[in-house]
Amino acid sequence: MSKIEYLLPNDEEEKLKLLAESSLYEFYKQALPIIDGSGYFSDEWFMRVIAEHLENVYYRKITKLLINVPPRLGKTSLISIAFPVWVWIHNPNEKFLCSSITSDLSLDIADKSRMLLMSDWFKSRWGDRFKLRADQNAKGYFVNDKNGYRYSTSVTSAVIGRGGNILICDDPNAVGGESEVIRDATNRWWSLKWFNRIILSDISPTCRILVQQRGDELDVSGNIIANDINNEWVKLILPLEFEKDYVIPTSYLPDFVDDTLLPDYKSVWQDIRTEEGELLTERMTVTEVEQLKKELGSYDYAAIYQQRPAPLEGGIIKKHWFRVYKSRQLPRFEYIVQSWDTALTAKQNSAYSACTTWGIFRDAKDNTNVMLLSCWRDRLEYPELRERVKRLSVNYMDTSNVPIVYNPFYNPDMIIIEAKASGDPLIADLNRAGVYAEPFVPNQHGDKLQRVRLITPLIEGGMVWLPIDVENSIDIYEPAGFAKDFVNEVAYFPNPRSLDYVDTMTQALIVLRNLGKLMNPGDYIEPDDASIGRNVIY
Repeated sequence: MSKIEYLLPNDEEEKLKLLAESSLYEFYKQALPIIDGSGYFSDEWFMRVIAEHLENVYYRKITKLLINVPPRLGKTSLISIAFPVWVWIHNPNEKFLCSSITSDLSLDIADKSRMLLMSDWFKSRWGDRFKLRADQNAKGYFVNDKNGYRYSTSVTSAVIGRGGNILICDDPNAVGGESEVIRDATNRWWSLKWFNRIILSDISPTCRILVQQRGDELDVSGNIIANDINNEWVKLILPLEFEKDYVIPTSYLPDFVDDTLLPDYKSVWQDIRTEEGELLTERMTVTEVEQLKKELGSYDYAAIYQQRPAPLEGGIIKKHWFRVYKSRQLPRFEYIVQSWDTALTAKQNSAYSACTTWGIFRDAKDNTNVMLLSCWRDRLEYPELRERVKRLSVNYMDTSNVPIVYNPFYNPDMIIIEAKASGDPLIADLNRAGVYAEPFVPNQHGDKLQRVRLITPLIEGGMVWLPIDVENSIDIYEPAGFAKDFVNEVAYFPNPRSLDYVDTMTQALIVLRNLGKLMNPGDYIEPDDASIGRNVIY
């Protein structure tokens, strides 16, 4: 029983009306036969969760809401069709700006919302609260007599001169087959045209809702997640199969908090599932899910249904291949190489400059291994980048901005920088400043994918290690925070998000292998080929 049901009258119709007013989910349940015409309703817990997050948007407890959910589960019917109508029951002055990937889809969604408003079911209950204006009653733009409106547009259309109190963007990216050009154009539309289509008001802050199924690591959702450094967005991410390592708390939802915890209003909702692999919906069976995995492949399945554009265990590079060095005392390193992938601009959509540092050590069987020692990544203009390279060249652990301090224990033996448009002038400039770097010519080792294939046997063979997180108990054996972040990034390869870190890793391991300092124990090496540094071409 709902927490409000005990307050309802005995009259059944009045009870249903009050239930629908008080709860978006109850409203959606009653309106669904009008929206889709089937009369079929599946009472799914996650739809109630989405509805309560949307209620928090209306009450301005949330002003930026990102929803990632698998396809064909009713998200559009609830979010883009039912929600605006439910809001108008309470405040018909609210102004909605709604968009989708195409104009036809956006207009079809708007028309269903308008059809719900004009239905006898709705008019008999709330028709006295407002009326649609006859002179402004089209699919793309309809207005009520309380000055509220819904304007619908698409990713490819202009929104000049229009604004809203609540902006709803429903699936802006095409899933499957979207080119980089189209994806980047969509991201520009979001940033330059859509995001600022607001009505400034001290009374009612503008709210933004983005709902989509994922398809690409650099889609609109991916850009929001990557750049939300201040955690301004509430992220409701619902994978089809539950993953214990991918649970993100959201906001306070009264219906999903144990009453025994109250009045602990700081409690927030997170996925209520507990079993690894537990399905989100009862509409799909395990057999059907396995068939989806076969048909889509691991990358597309992870994106579209798990809301992660890479499998949790990794793509080409598997997370579990990396080994954790289970000691607080690091081994003695025989040789340390620092690897750079550089970009010369700090623009928000530009590539990152990245640096990783690697140390060669021997295990108890005298086999050579390599350990990740440090990571750095940022968007910097050239002068700041040059100073960062100088700083890390004398102390690879120094990520501060205080005066540079040389540390002989953290001094790399070799610095390599990818030889490309940004790398070549940087190498020359650094050499003049007394920092000697070697160029790495990537094309001599194939394209990005081929270079990754060259070094994956070393990782899969257990030769690449991560340092332990010394803040945790020695019994936990968690990798250090920077190492965990690194592995999570490279596991996305070949998706674009991971390229800068992957490039630094591949060129470091290729150079160490070519120097004869890192060899797979299973490989047979001719004596002449093992000569260190002989005619090496990086």
